[in-house]
Amino acid sequence: MKTLRIIFLSLVAIVASLVLVLSTLCAYGGGLNGTNDRGSYVLCAIVSLAFVVAAIWAIAKLNKEP
Repeated sequence: MKTLRIIFLSLVAIVASLVLVLSTLCAYGGGLNGTNDRGSYVLCAIVSLAFVVAAIWAIAKLNKEP
């Protein structure tokens, strides 16, 4: 069961990191439609970064369990 939790958290971290990369690119490039609405992309990048950090922290905590 521990292995399945680690695999699930790893998938969450991978998806969140992809969202982080896309949000960063959209914020840097000015959005998908060329608009200057960068605030929402930056907020999405910060939230996805928090998900990545939380998933990595949870994986590390699971690996310390016997």
